[in-house]
Amino acid sequence: MALDFLAGCLGGCAGILVGYPLDTVKVHIQTQDHNNPKYKGTWHCFRSLMAKDSIHGLYRGMSSPMAGVAAVNAIVFGVYGTTHRTFAESEHLGIYFLAGASAGMAQTPVCSPIELAKTRLQLQNSDNRSGPLKCLKDIYKREGSRGLFNGLGITLVREIPSYGIYFLTYEALTRSSSPNGISTWYMLLAGGLAGTASWVFTYPVDVVKSRIQADTVGKYNGALDCLEKSIKSEGVTSLFRGLNSTIIRAFPTNAVTFTIVTWTLKLFSKEPKVDEITNKNCVVSSSTPVKETFIKEWNSILNNIAMHQLDISRSYYTSMSSSSSIYFRTIGKEFVNQDCQEE
Repeated sequence: MALDFLAGCLGGCAGILVGYPLDTVKVHIQTQDHNNPKYKGTWHCFRSLMAKDSIHGLYRGMSSPMAGVAAVNAIVFGVYGTTHRTFAESEHLGIYFLAGASAGMAQTPVCSPIELAKTRLQLQNSDNRSGPLKCLKDIYKREGSRGLFNGLGITLVREIPSYGIYFLTYEALTRSSSPNGISTWYMLLAGGLAGTASWVFTYPVDVVKSRIQADTVGKYNGALDCLEKSIKSEGVTSLFRGLNSTIIRAFPTNAVTFTIVTWTLKLFSKEPKVDEITNKNCVVSSSTPVKETFIKEWNSILNNIAMHQLDISRSYYTSMSSSSSIYFRTIGKEFVNQDCQEE
């Protein structure tokens, strides 16, 4: 659906905007020389980058993933939904893992060059301010088409289990027998935990991927060679270096992403009310304009803030939570055939 795609794109862009500085920190820590480390940890790296290049250093290379978020989300949500519909037992948790893994595999050819440019730009000097397109062109001139897909194999190894674990964990945490569904805060917490789980299991692979894509002198001869050299020279702990910054980043990134998706769905979709459902297909008699709904919602929120009311009404939370839960638990399904009960 067009609205699903729009919500995913807006949420993805917001998540990148919030979490990108910590992603830059992660890449710097992952790729620094162990024998002569520049950074003592996440906070030291963050302060060093701020002192050297100000806020621009933390957001260097962000245009690359931002430009590709639309294509990546289109592939992820499209493949996820299609795979999920293929199986009859669509509520089995294993199906969510399989659908997520399929989505991860499908978007890897697009994701790999984007992350290659992102990694190179994050590590470049402050006096070199080339963009992602120029970066990819330079790589193509020096290394050919093979250079553009440097790290494709190891990215595939990361993305397949990562997306599978993410969708499986989120579905398991958000399943509820309550007719009102889960609260918005619980949904955001579940998203953060799902993102954290996927990173914990796949982070060592991400370290290898970052080192391969950052290698411009031919230090590593493939993923296995990089893994062996990293463990031999730095120990197994090198595969988890920078994990704390990644976990810290996972929560705000997912929280903002989920919030934007929720608001997009709430403000621009006409959701059926319980007393307006006339059959299993959720035929709605209401025809309230979207613009009018938008204005009413914001007026209500501003009035509540002015009156110092910290508790949002139950009906507001129920509507907001239900919208997000339906979106993430039924991506690719028919919206009108899910979670509807006859009176």
